[in-house]
Amino acid sequence: MSESAEFEPEVLTALNAGRKIDAIKALRSLRGIGLNEAKELVDRYVDENAPEGGPVQKVDSNFSVAKLLFVGLIIYLVYMFFKS
Repeated sequence: MSESAEFEPEVLTALNAGRKIDAIKALRSLRGIGLNEAKELVDRYVDENAPEGGPVQKVDSNFSVAKLLFVGLIIYLVYMFFKS
């Protein structure tokens, strides 16, 4: 089945961002297919296109949020230091 090679841009964007579940949801809504079929297509695409069995692209968004909170805390502490 060559459908997996012709994914919609929304599906590819989600996969490249490491959001496999979002890719499956997008594929289901765009094509009107079932969960099993969408999951199989996404899994097959990832298996065929992942470099040496690894993820297509892994994104750790929790780390970015932690960095943002840390920077915000530092800015707040500096502000409070110079305010007094």
